[in-house]
Amino acid sequence: MGMVYIGVDGGASKTEAVLARHGNIVALARTGPSNPQGPVGFEGAMESITQAVTEVLHQADLAANEVDYAVLGLAGADFPEDVVKMTQALKMRLPGLRLRVVNDTQIALVGGSRSGYGIAVICGTATNVLARHPDGREWTIGGLGYEMGDYGGGIDLAREVLHVAFRSAEGRGPKTLLEQGVLAKMGQPDYLALRRAMYFREIHPYAFLALVPLCFEAAAQQDRVAIHLLTTMARALADSVRAAAAAWPIDKDCVEVVTVGSLWNGASDILQRHFTHWLTRRYPACEVHAPLLSPAAGALLMAADYAGNQEREELRRQLVMQEEVAPEA
Repeated sequence: MGMVYIGVDGGASKTEAVLARHGNIVALARTGPSNPQGPVGFEGAMESITQAVTEVLHQADLAANEVDYAVLGLAGADFPEDVVKMTQALKMRLPGLRLRVVNDTQIALVGGSRSGYGIAVICGTATNVLARHPDGREWTIGGLGYEMGDYGGGIDLAREVLHVAFRSAEGRGPKTLLEQGVLAKMGQPDYLALRRAMYFREIHPYAFLALVPLCFEAAAQQDRVAIHLLTTMARALADSVRAAAAAWPIDKDCVEVVTVGSLWNGASDILQRHFTHWLTRRYPACEVHAPLLSPAAGALLMAADYAGNQEREELRRQLVMQEEVAPEA
């Protein structure tokens, strides 16, 4: 357990890097978004990752070549070409670091499950589903956006909140608490002003993600429109898991389904409750639960594997103990 590992969780809203030495996390850094498909672009994404890794190395007073292995779980690493491009760029920026780029769903499943197998359902800024069978097979559903069949992340929900709020304000749809909430969040006096601000692109696209918690808050106040949005999203996410489970005899096996991402922790439990209901009605044996470890910790476990460390379960045990006593960020 004397080896040094770095784990990185890079997504559309933030990047988190952790460094573990002797099985203990001794450095942590958070930087900006690192999804090349988002507003920061490829160069901005690589810079966020580089800053995060450089910061944990600085905190630990280590050089890159003193790290045994680093695993970077990154949103946007969807195709082999993405992985190659990211790997080459990061090796240039972080010379001497032994690293491997994987998709962020992989570190989420390894860290979030007890076994390292099962199905991870990411529901954060975007959505993605990864299934990993004990026989080594992996398959992914989604992760590429609404146009390619995805539905259920924060971007989708923010768009729906805007849609129903405008319809409520203009009398084209049912009244909802979201109508006034959207104006307050966007700092606009009325819907004419909001329409103009959107039309002339005076509001940054990612600013609309602030509407996501508003939907959960309205649902907690029994707003029927907000409840409908969340139950629709829950059904779509359950459909993605069912599609991922099609090649797995999940009817007979007790399979872990790990719910990863900020939207599962909203002010209302409607998303989680309806997702679990629809999934377990079809697959009663599956076990739906929150992640046991963070995705960044999952990256550390993968780093131990790639470094040839045979004490992964001991590392997992130590990481679990640390997360249990760590204060909330």
